[in-house]
Amino acid sequence: MTAPPDAFPLLVVDGVSKAFGRNCVLKDVSFSLSSGEVLALVGENGAGKSTLMNILSGGLVHDGGSIRLAGKAFSPATPTEANGAGIAIVHQETTILPDLTVAENIFFGDEPRNAFGLIRQGEMHAHAASLLSTLGFSIAPHRLGRDLSAAERQMVEIAGAVRRSPRLLILDEPTASLSAAAAQSVLELMARLKATGMAIVFISHRLGEVLDSADRVVVLKDGQMTLEALRGAFDRNDLIQAMVGRTLDNVFPERPADLGSAPIRFALEDCGNTTLPPISIAVRRGEVLGVAGLEGQGQKPLADALCGLQPFTAGHMELDGARLRVPSPAAAIAAGIASIPDDRRRDGLALTLPIRHNLSLFSLRRSAGTGLLSIASEEAFAEASRQRYAIKAFSLDQPVGQLSGGNQQKVVFARWLANEPRLLVLHEPTKGVDVQTKSEIYHLIGKLTERGVAVLLISSDLIELIGLSDRIVTLYEGRISGEIARSDFSEEAIMHLASGPVAQGAEAVDA
Repeated sequence: MTAPPDAFPLLVVDGVSKAFGRNCVLKDVSFSLSSGEVLALVGENGAGKSTLMNILSGGLVHDGGSIRLAGKAFSPATPTEANGAGIAIVHQETTILPDLTVAENIFFGDEPRNAFGLIRQGEMHAHAASLLSTLGFSIAPHRLGRDLSAAERQMVEIAGAVRRSPRLLILDEPTASLSAAAAQSVLELMARLKATGMAIVFISHRLGEVLDSADRVVVLKDGQMTLEALRGAFDRNDLIQAMVGRTLDNVFPERPADLGSAPIRFALEDCGNTTLPPISIAVRRGEVLGVAGLEGQGQKPLADALCGLQPFTAGHMELDGARLRVPSPAAAIAAGIASIPDDRRRDGLALTLPIRHNLSLFSLRRSAGTGLLSIASEEAFAEASRQRYAIKAFSLDQPVGQLSGGNQQKVVFARWLANEPRLLVLHEPTKGVDVQTKSEIYHLIGKLTERGVAVLLISSDLIELIGLSDRIVTLYEGRISGEIARSDFSEEAIMHLASGPVAQGAEAVDA
């Protein structure tokens, strides 16, 4: 068993509680964290992890208990006060400003200035380039925030936090949107920061990362601690048991042994546009085709083209044997293509609108035959969706932005699946989702394929790809670099093909 690095902890949380009205979200939480230690905070969505981290970083004030930082009472009233005390947080949902450069985002509020108060742009961009290089992030400092991928936004957020050399760094799902290689870079960065004496709180639903990186783990369930243990004293099953109150068997649904005789439901033939070279893919009825690749190898352009955001300008598509054009998202929806985006808060939800409006957004026409919306029909539809997908919420009138990440994702799925799609495009469908909700989503996908829905699964989670897919193709520079049959699935095989072309232009299946 690994002992804490210091005899005197940097942070002591003692009996902390927090309630919103009559809803108690934290109940008597206690743990400690030493300098040079990585503590993993684990729990289902809605378990209280984000509330606890917001208390530590000055976003909320706790109701009961006490916190001590470096031996002194600590109760920051604002994030600025927490920053001044040496605490930095990187939230899962990034706050990158779209019209500022990477360097400006990293130094926002603390830019180097000359005697006249003007920002020294050259110096700032040079410092940003040096910092990004040191951290192992390949991002040009002059790029605008709006042009960054979800993974790149996360990296810029981390760089901005690390730049301040905090005593305590809080990372909330820092690898959720990253490829396996990029996630490994973040884990290696954590190890380097730990070696400098920095204390790190690491929130992750990827239990393999917790087992590999954490010196200590704290598990929350319904706002209460159910496990605190040092490295070597817990395993994956212990974590799951503490999170969900039971062991979790059959995380993935069983897949058919052979789909080779099923008819092709969806096909691309030499389809491309200005951001994606010609690509050919075919997916059979009831099949899950996994798409793997390192970060930035064409996954997002492919997903955007399929849902009409960046339409293909070359080649042709077929759906159930008929030629198809998807010049817009509306055309994709009308054709029976549903698309779950990789960034649900930015692209998948209207965060300030009630849950019921988000659920019924694509189904209003069913209850609006006269041109008037039937509120009763909308409420009935939304309530049925809430029950069917086990969406946890106080009320259907609650803004969807107030839900946990897993429940937000359920809302996205429920809204799209109301249209009974023929093709379901999933881009990072379980990003930032706890293990219980992941399993629910996986089995939902399994039920859809039983009805003949073709699924294109784009994911950076190799375990997810292996557990769900019937075949896996890998992308490299926007082209298919190889294909793996289910009998040959392994993380090593995926990474080998994702690292470079083996069979450039190979088609997924023979039509």
